[in-house]
Amino acid sequence: MRQRKVKNLTEKYKRYEYCLEYRPEERRGQWSQVMEKRGFSGDAGPYVEIGCGKGAFIAAMAAKHSDRFFVAVEGNRSVLLRALEKIESNGLRNVVVIPSFVDDLRTWFAPGEVKAIYLNFSDPWQKPSYYRHRLTYRKKLLQYFDTMGPDGQVTFKTDNKDLFEFSVQEAQAADLEIKGITRDLHSSEYAEDSPETEYERKFGGPDGVNINWMCLVKKDGGETGMGEIKSMAAYNGRTIPKEDKIFGISGRAKAAIDKYGKDEVINATIGTLLDDDGDLVVLDSVDQAMKSLTPAQYASYAPIAGIPAFKEAITKAALGNFRTNRYVGVVASPGGTGSLRNAVANYTCPGDKILTHDWHWTTYDTIAAEQGRSVETFQMFNDEGGFDLEDFEYKVKKLLRIQDRLLIILNTPANNPTGYSLSQEEWHKVVEILNESGEDKLVAVCADVAYIDFAGETDETRVFLPELEKLNSNVLPLLAYSASKTFTFYGCRCAVLMCLADSQEVRDEFERVVSFSSRNSWSNSPRGPQEVIAKIYSDPALLAKVDEERKNFRDMLLSRGRAFEAEAAKVGLEIVPFRGGFFTSVPCDDPDAVSRALEEKKIFVVPFAKGVRVSVASISEEKCRKVPAAIKEVLDTL
Repeated sequence: MRQRKVKNLTEKYKRYEYCLEYRPEERRGQWSQVMEKRGFSGDAGPYVEIGCGKGAFIAAMAAKHSDRFFVAVEGNRSVLLRALEKIESNGLRNVVVIPSFVDDLRTWFAPGEVKAIYLNFSDPWQKPSYYRHRLTYRKKLLQYFDTMGPDGQVTFKTDNKDLFEFSVQEAQAADLEIKGITRDLHSSEYAEDSPETEYERKFGGPDGVNINWMCLVKKDGGETGMGEIKSMAAYNGRTIPKEDKIFGISGRAKAAIDKYGKDEVINATIGTLLDDDGDLVVLDSVDQAMKSLTPAQYASYAPIAGIPAFKEAITKAALGNFRTNRYVGVVASPGGTGSLRNAVANYTCPGDKILTHDWHWTTYDTIAAEQGRSVETFQMFNDEGGFDLEDFEYKVKKLLRIQDRLLIILNTPANNPTGYSLSQEEWHKVVEILNESGEDKLVAVCADVAYIDFAGETDETRVFLPELEKLNSNVLPLLAYSASKTFTFYGCRCAVLMCLADSQEVRDEFERVVSFSSRNSWSNSPRGPQEVIAKIYSDPALLAKVDEERKNFRDMLLSRGRAFEAEAAKVGLEIVPFRGGFFTSVPCDDPDAVSRALEEKKIFVVPFAKGVRVSVASISEEKCRKVPAAIKEVLDTL
């Protein structure tokens, strides 16, 4: 119910003249003087609430933070009278009130004057044509940050879901970082720092409506796309480097090979399987199957989710000898990156955090950022070198306190960049943790199994699949399976996102929503590789030949990894636990410096957040034995 107009407001307001600022434009650039007159230093504020309503929030903040100076803004003077009463009754000398609506905050505050801004239950301006009036419209957000220093932040809360999702998109369009976000404030860790308004006391709480909340800051310590347009591109909250790090280093390695010869250079950056001569490994059986395709098989469109024979074949390829009791959903994608992109698009909301391990493929971060999400990590390894289940559980519970849904990506077996694989027992514990998430939370756990067929024997690498069937109905298991790697035709871009649903309804929904994302991202995936895989699985002799060839190369790959591991132990080089696959990694404090120093030795590796990655897939066993000593020498020097 709206506040009725109060009679004799002018007379009643005289009582509060001591805390009213009727001409805020005259204070612009001089708010420090206002604070000093009240006994506060220039560093104390001001902290500004736009639309303070009846003042419960600002009164609580001022009482809690008596060392800060607050400015409350409210244009409805009948409503504001209740706020003035609270300020007086609580003896709050650290609040002044502006009894006016504001169109452009920059007319009242100079650049850098404001410490923080609060927007609580702002008018949603429901009609679509009124979006420019919303207090979280991108141009208004930019105005707010123009009045603050590099550490300034805007917090916003509302029960209006449409307004909140609009605001998330506007924050991204303004190239701002979402520092914190929750769609259930009262159940989250952020509630303590956001006192309730009158509205929340009446309608919020555990049994009331959910309150959405987020905190916005400038990107990268103050750099944003605000002010003048400096680029034709819309960065939308993303940080886009001028050069892809991996491809940049790989390019320098190729240039070094051209200059010095391939015997003098070790290019351990490439995530594709090469033979000992440095040539691309392509299974002869797959090559023959590719060459046998008719024009109609490789030139025509495939159905969005994939041709039926491919979907049946790829399910067998991904699951191996495991026979699931669940409902299997399959949607094709152009490579494993596409599968992960679809998982993010359909099982998270804008502003959500995705959970993965700290040792992870950095493209996870960019896939998330591209869609307005971010990545939170848990510590992958404990002190004993096993999977850190304790930190995993802590981060799962932490994120589910602030999000209604959660996507978890676990890259196993043969993790990129470490080569680690979760054991069946570790998976069992993961399932137990996820089953404690609560029926009111929706969780998707995506096993990125890109390297599964080069991590060990078929049955050995799939021991975790029965564990996934033990997940509760609110937890959906997903598999991101890359046929590009399994069948050694990387450039053909062939993969699937697969679900193991506990009901037909969930499976059908999965295929519908993921196909929708595919249609609107890349339309159809290439048909040629789908036909090849279907052909292989329709011919037992051909399938046996593919399996035999792959086994030989898998054994070669494992020998390289074991050679690296043995040499590392010999020279006293610490590496992360390696169990198989394309990569292994060495932890270090300054990966970029280590990478640069190794380049001087004509050894090219990839720096990650916590160490350097070595691709044993792309260098011979002989070179695998040389690299550990070189890395150890560099680490000792640095």
